[in-house]
Amino acid sequence: MIKFKELPQHIYIHWPFCKSKCNYCDFISFQKHEGFQKVYHKALLDHIEHFCDINYTCKVDNEIKTIFFGGGSPSLYPLDLLEKLFSKLKLKFNLGSFQEITIEANPFDITHEKLMTWKILGINRLSLGVQILDDRVLKNLNRIQRIYDIKKTMQIAPKFFENISVDLILGLPGNTKEGWKKTLGEVVNWPINHLSVYILMVYKNTPLFHKIKNKELNILQDQDIFDLYKYTINFLKKYSFEQYELSNFAKSNFVSKHNIAYWNRKPYVGFGLSAASFDGEKRFVNEKNLIKYIDFCSRKDEFIINYQEFLTEKQRFLEELMLGLRLNNGVGLHRVLYSLSKDAKKKFLDGLKVLKSRELINEVGGKIFLTVKGMMLENEVILKLI
Repeated sequence: MIKFKELPQHIYIHWPFCKSKCNYCDFISFQKHEGFQKVYHKALLDHIEHFCDINYTCKVDNEIKTIFFGGGSPSLYPLDLLEKLFSKLKLKFNLGSFQEITIEANPFDITHEKLMTWKILGINRLSLGVQILDDRVLKNLNRIQRIYDIKKTMQIAPKFFENISVDLILGLPGNTKEGWKKTLGEVVNWPINHLSVYILMVYKNTPLFHKIKNKELNILQDQDIFDLYKYTINFLKKYSFEQYELSNFAKSNFVSKHNIAYWNRKPYVGFGLSAASFDGEKRFVNEKNLIKYIDFCSRKDEFIINYQEFLTEKQRFLEELMLGLRLNNGVGLHRVLYSLSKDAKKKFLDGLKVLKSRELINEVGGKIFLTVKGMMLENEVILKLI
């Protein structure tokens, strides 16, 4: 484990276990690994302990603002073990003024007991993986939930949580334009205040990739995706869901504080298999092999960290540019130009001129912003500027 230059106020905890793995999933997660849950939980406790031994002022000087449980399926975390994890967090960190604790959950996993326990533990934000309201599409994706589970969850979850977010995926195979609009029409009337709308990414070596390659499934064309993305932005705005980031929409005062910390490059620590950390100048990624991670944690071995990188000035600039353009605040042009050499500045301004002419970027009040079209071509925009 490595000592942080600047202690984090944000914690990510990875729970890699699922009841079934979705066909599109490229995350490190496992199905039918129930026998590893207790020993992995113990590894998390050891990892937290070791981090705080190295960064010995965790409890005294550092107030944690946000915690995010991601996965996998954190809604499968056994409640008795989750209570022990929170005891460890409260012992090792200052949680006295936390703002947001989020748990990702699959609607199929939700019960009254879980919701009550999560609330008692201090979790105050629920992020539900809905994806789409189409049972046929969900089945083809190997999603275990059905519309019935989703609607049942939306009946009981608001009794325990005010802050509820829903994840949707645009462009899933089998979903039509009409089906997507119907899903949006239903979701905006639920008692939620945040929506994440992700455009489907097809990763190599996933079952979905092979099904599309073998023409077993078809996906929408790029122009159709663009039209639906533009429709989504305008539609959600009518229901007070303002876009504050490329994939995220929130009602007033309900932006994701944890994710905002990522996009603003605030230090954070990740506990768990393959979780990432950032201390302001270095990035770390934990061991990605389950058995090795558990073993390294038990021995408090420095090899818990699988990869680390000291960011160069150019990498820091690129991150600020990429992450800043994702946000609706945009990027200050003066700040960008100040960071560049004479040659790089000329290339940037030439690229900016081209991007403006293609209506991919707007410049207003000394800041540059992606247009809707630019959001769809974010990587191309960045490459043109650098």
